[in-house]
Amino acid sequence: MSFETFIAQKHFRHRRTTGFISLISFISVAGVAIGVMALIVVLSVMSGFDTELKSKIVNVQPHLRIEKIGGVDNPDADIAKIRQLSLDGLLTLSAYIEGQAIIRSSENATGVMVKGLDTHNEDLSIYEKHLTYGELNFTDQVFLQESKRLLFFKKTEEQTVGSVVLGESLARVLRVRVGDSVKLISPFQEKSDSIIPVKAEARPFIVKGIFKIGMNDFDSALVLISLNQAQKMYHLDNRTTGLSLRFADVDQADHWKYILRGSFAADYYFRSWYDMNRNFFQALKVEKSVMTILLALIILVAAFNIVSTLIMIVMEKTKDIGILRALGATRASIRKIFVIEGFCIGLMGVVSGACLGLWVASNLNTLSDFIKNTTGFEVFPSDIYYFDKIPAEIHGTDIITIVIFAMLVSVFAGLYPAHRAAKLNPIEALHYE
Repeated sequence: MSFETFIAQKHFRHRRTTGFISLISFISVAGVAIGVMALIVVLSVMSGFDTELKSKIVNVQPHLRIEKIGGVDNPDADIAKIRQLSLDGLLTLSAYIEGQAIIRSSENATGVMVKGLDTHNEDLSIYEKHLTYGELNFTDQVFLQESKRLLFFKKTEEQTVGSVVLGESLARVLRVRVGDSVKLISPFQEKSDSIIPVKAEARPFIVKGIFKIGMNDFDSALVLISLNQAQKMYHLDNRTTGLSLRFADVDQADHWKYILRGSFAADYYFRSWYDMNRNFFQALKVEKSVMTILLALIILVAAFNIVSTLIMIVMEKTKDIGILRALGATRASIRKIFVIEGFCIGLMGVVSGACLGLWVASNLNTLSDFIKNTTGFEVFPSDIYYFDKIPAEIHGTDIITIVIFAMLVSVFAGLYPAHRAAKLNPIEALHYE
């Protein structure tokens, strides 16, 4: 073998090894970037879920509800008692009725949650803000209806028909629009002793408005009527299901819950918005923690790629390390070179992953619509999840925590290869050169 051939083969092997190391380095950078991006996107979505769920719930449901077994007999007296306490931050205080019913149109029927509202005292801004068709009008309408004929005479009677406001998804199921008629079939307790103590009754209503809050549970199963109509429908006379309290700070609901409990009898019970939805928020908290741990493993796997990359560089640069050591380089300086190289790989991965993660988190719905329009696959079906779009909320503390964690992992990944390079004996490194 000629000298020129030997040099060419050695140069080819060097280029092949260098290219392989560069590929491994790129994979290491990509691994860190994917891990950082995934963590940023998932934590942003989970934070968005938490915030949006809380926002929708506290806007539709009472911040604090006071209920009594069998219903509140004298809601006006209880309201006056609460007002005398002068609660700080109390915005609205009103009576309400909640109950199950079946809503039926000429096309379809389904089960719903009926909510009777005191329209004069209840905060209806959430429904006004998200009203898509019609108006937020709960006034009753009076129609003249012909009764049975008596001989040659006709008799007309007045029929009072209530107004109803319902969700867009529910209106789509029932195939109704503003101005259409629907019937609410509700159970009620028979006062007299009868064979069938619970009976059902159907009452006609006119659809006056359709809202779209963006939370599937409310848009597909919530029906709003006036308090008077709800009392007639459930045969409650002057009783109500409970009292609804709203505060300027929703987190104060639990504080006032314990204070108000001492002013009412034992048959009253108090529930805040968090008590009503404890399982949702606990599930979100656990899911967020689990997803964080699982996705952090991607960064740890990328750290092993950094370790393998640096070890291969140490093996490839054994002669160069030996020359540096022979020229007087200390072990500390050799160790510092490879620690810095691991830091640089991590830095490139973290920066690229953070930028990509912030971009994806900011354009999740755009990307979801693009995938749906391109492939027909719906990434975020609203009939499964609670919202009609993907909520995402980027928190600076989450980004900083992810970046610091990824950088620490990258630095620690370079410690072992750096220590191995620093321990090389210059004589052994240059023995076969």
